[in-house]
Amino acid sequence: MCEFTVYVKNADSEEQEKITRNIVGAIKKDNSVTLMDVLGNFQVVENVYIESVSTMKQELILRKLS
Repeated sequence: MCEFTVYVKNADSEEQEKITRNIVGAIKKDNSVTLMDVLGNFQVVENVYIESVSTMKQELILRKLS
């Protein structure tokens, strides 16, 4: 199974912060992304969009909205 580490970048910089890991699902709705981990727990990240997903690096990058 491919599990992702999730990072959030600020709207105006390339700095990123790791916010969670072991994520197996992501659902985009309006200005939020709901993340699901391997245990079925959900975490909602507000005011972001999905910038990139890499299965090779097993990472999901979210970017804050300005």
